[in-house]
Amino acid sequence: MELDPVAIATTLAIIVLTIAVSVFGSSLGKRLSVYFNHEKGEDEEPSLARVAEINVYPIKSCAEMRVDRAAVTPRGFRFDRTFQVVSQVDGAWSFCTPREKKHEKLFRVQPAISDDSKRLALASPFTKDTFAMELDAAPENSLVTTVMGGSKALLEDYGDGAAKWLASATGIDNPRLVGIADGTCFLRQVEVNPDQGEKLPQTSPIPLSLADEAPFLLTARESIVDLNKRLMKAGKNMVDMRRFRPNIVIEGLQPWEEDSVKRVRIGPVEFHAWQRCGRCTMTTIDRDTLERCGEPLSTLSTFRERKNGQRNFGMHLIPILNDAGSDDAVISVGDKVEILAYDEERKAEWERLFGKQ
Repeated sequence: MELDPVAIATTLAIIVLTIAVSVFGSSLGKRLSVYFNHEKGEDEEPSLARVAEINVYPIKSCAEMRVDRAAVTPRGFRFDRTFQVVSQVDGAWSFCTPREKKHEKLFRVQPAISDDSKRLALASPFTKDTFAMELDAAPENSLVTTVMGGSKALLEDYGDGAAKWLASATGIDNPRLVGIADGTCFLRQVEVNPDQGEKLPQTSPIPLSLADEAPFLLTARESIVDLNKRLMKAGKNMVDMRRFRPNIVIEGLQPWEEDSVKRVRIGPVEFHAWQRCGRCTMTTIDRDTLERCGEPLSTLSTFRERKNGQRNFGMHLIPILNDAGSDDAVISVGDKVEILAYDEERKAEWERLFGKQ
């Protein structure tokens, strides 16, 4: 009987894939699956990672807008951390953060930008009323306020209507909604975390919105799966990705492999993968119930804490664009993720700690 070589090859491929999934886990299985199913003759290499989720946070510390596509600008996705809520502390205006329990209801404020990018709407389960404002309307005033990192910034004040609604939705005393108006000069730059020990990838200024440290935060699904396995093993509740507030969530890497990336192309846009993201107590707040506990920080401390005390989850990204950005710099869910270069020191650390999972 004559044997069909194509059938033999296909059978062997299925056997190898099955063994890989059972022995090495789903990450390697995905890689081999892509390889064996890739059509011969195509110029493009098999894609090992894709964009799984895109989030924009119009108001700092408030809920995310999950979108299918988003425009990349030098200081982040368009509208990301463009606004923030401030209140007065000892007579001075300062940003509000859910790190303080009295501000935790900010997490339940749900912003929405209209499809034509002309309108911001706000909703919250803590008030039956909604609020909306036209983004092209002239702001009523300006405020000098403290932003993350302690520096001062002149931001536009969006009026009494927004303030009244925020007070009702959050319980914050005398809040104001402020932000970066289109066409205004806003000169804030990225915040280096000295405890990470990671240098900026360029000497020219790198602009930043009202985000904590960097224009973008990338996380990987495989890493939160690994974290949740550890939580469950310890008898703890799992957490979802909202705890970490990423802009871009990818899938297709091995757990924690994102640590080792130095430069990456996501869709049409290249990024420096610059600084690992050290996590704070905001990750310990349940986004639905607003209850607080020690997790996931306690578990991250057991296997993700570096000598300087940073418990890392995710990578800060800096886009490689010209000063004005680009009309085609748009990232979509499903876009291919290509690792262009690894940081050899971080790669060696990852291989030592996680490479044999």
